[in-house]
Amino acid sequence: MFESKQLIEGKIFIHQRRDEPLPYSRYSFPACYFECFIGAQNFVGHFTQVHAEPADLVRAIYFKNNGKNQIITMLNQTQQIVHLHPQNLIFGYWSFKHRVLPNALQLFGFVFALIFLFFSLAAFSVGHFQLGKVVQDALMLCLMGLGLFTIGFILPFAVPYLCWQRYKTMKLLRWLDLSQHQILEMEKLNPQNRIYHLNPVPDPFKQSA
Repeated sequence: MFESKQLIEGKIFIHQRRDEPLPYSRYSFPACYFECFIGAQNFVGHFTQVHAEPADLVRAIYFKNNGKNQIITMLNQTQQIVHLHPQNLIFGYWSFKHRVLPNALQLFGFVFALIFLFFSLAAFSVGHFQLGKVVQDALMLCLMGLGLFTIGFILPFAVPYLCWQRYKTMKLLRWLDLSQHQILEMEKLNPQNRIYHLNPVPDPFKQSA
């Protein structure tokens, strides 16, 4: 989609902006479409939010789209804010450890509890309840379902999609010359709108509490 990408760095001057939904997959997000000058060139961009004041120093990645310079990623160096498209994904070891694994364990525990309850009621109804047998049967069924789900969906579909989206996103972030620490902080923030404040302003109410 984004062949022949180029990088430009300079001061930005937005001369036109309007609210326009940003379509992605089957959904659309409230967003801002804008036209601007960076240096002596005219550009267009479309993000969920745009944080840029006149003469802010930006670094933008763009490509030619129907004769226009379309910005696809932008770092406002003055305000330290990264603008990404919602399709971009920052996924690494931290996300797997702190998001994927806990959620997977919670889901497994919930499914196991439901199956255990169902098997217990079935065993009580026929008068042959044995706790060890019920636990074993429920656990075996959960493990079999997890294995089939992993082989049938996660490995052939979810893993390749995550790897491809991560590869494209990391390639863009390297163009912006971001450090590994900054990328890790972006991964921890994980905002749905894909607008990353690299130097977030602390909440004085939380600090006082």
